Amino acid sequence: MSDRFFSDSVQYQAVLANLEKNNGQIKCAICGKILVSKAECHFDHVFAYAKGGKSTLDNCQILCSDCNLSKSDKEMHDFLLEEKAKKFMLGGTLTADSVLAPQQKAITDGKMTKEKFDAIVGAFIEKHGNIKKVDFTRDRNGLPSIVYVTKYYGSMNELKLSFGLRVDASWDREKIWDRLVEYSKINPEFKQADLTKENGLPSLPCVLSYYPEYKNFSDIKIALGLDLNYEIWTKEKVLEACRVFLRTHNKITLKDLRKENGLPTAKVIYNFFGSMQEFQKEIGSEVSKTQEFISKEELLQAVQKVVLKHGSTFVNREAFLKVFPYSQSVIIRRYGSFDSFLKSIKITILNTKKAKYTKQEVDESILSYLKKGGMIPSSAKQLSELNLPSSSTILRFYDDWKEPFIVFLKMISMTSK
Repeated sequence: MSDRFFSDSVQYQAVLANLEKNNGQIKCAICGKILVSKAECHFDHVFAYAKGGKSTLDNCQILCSDCNLSKSDKEMHDFLLEEKAKKFMLGGTLTADSVLAPQQKAITDGKMTKEKFDAIVGAFIEKHGNIKKVDFTRDRNGLPSIVYVTKYYGSMNELKLSFGLRVDASWDREKIWDRLVEYSKINPEFKQADLTKENGLPSLPCVLSYYPEYKNFSDIKIALGLDLNYEIWTKEKVLEACRVFLRTHNKITLKDLRKENGLPTAKVIYNFFGSMQEFQKEIGSEVSKTQEFISKEELLQAVQKVVLKHGSTFVNREAFLKVFPYSQSVIIRRYGSFDSFLKSIKITILNTKKAKYTKQEVDESILSYLKKGGMIPSSAKQLSELNLPSSSTILRFYDDWKEPFIVFLKMISMTSK
């Protein structure tokens, strides 16, 4: 999966943080609207991905559909202005009657409507002859957000059919079920991740669109007669399991809610009890403080205890969080990011992943290289030898990895005249 999207684990942590912040409810980070299902939640980059924002927990927020679409329009507007600036720096001229292409103007001219969306998509198909889901995830294509596909057409297949394009797989109710039965007989450990074109299977949204009586993949597995591989929790089972755990522990916290402990997940707890605090009261556990009341001073006191017992150097982030009494979401809420927290408390993490380049860092490194007399590398392999960003990094922001070299060489030659 592209690093543009938040992983399941990041989404899960974002949901936990939102639940903790809003006393067991999930609310849009912008307008405060209450969201009651994952289908209503849009996991959004606080700092735009197109501008170098990372798909990490500290850059993830949950928005409602309306706020997410409005934000997408603004980000697309900024992107189009950057494209104009690049064209201008290459020697192009700006005229009053050609400020933006029709499809680009549709994006910036008020809120996105179906008419505007169709005009943009139609122009793209006319130019490229086809359109794929991945095309909506690449900012440089000038297409609206992928969320508009669902909003106006429900699925990519419906959109393609509407524009007269061939749909890759022709599924119907009978074909889908026959294929699911066939696959499940060969693969009894059938997982949702198996629903891919490579396995000759329809996607989960495709299955659910033909079988609206099923709400999720678990319902499908039950109908196929397969083992769910996890326990279906009732409130009585939850209380029983948690009281067993309390016999050897003083309390149950969010960190304890794991399968290895014989306990349900936090999602199950919030479904039955509404909040962690209400759950702890009912089972007779020590009640945790809510996230809002954990101050920086309390975090620093916890750090001092950890350092006294374990030292100030840890192999990785996970090793530190394992012995730290508060969750990462609490840390990020107080310090903005986990890295800022580490700098403040002078904790050393030995194994850290190198941060991804932002667009500004890519541009600055290439521009610096060219100003020192460097020429366009003959192949992408040379980039690492020259200590430049990789081709895959450059392609996050440009159509071709050579494009920024060409743009900046022309800029340098223009300014040196």
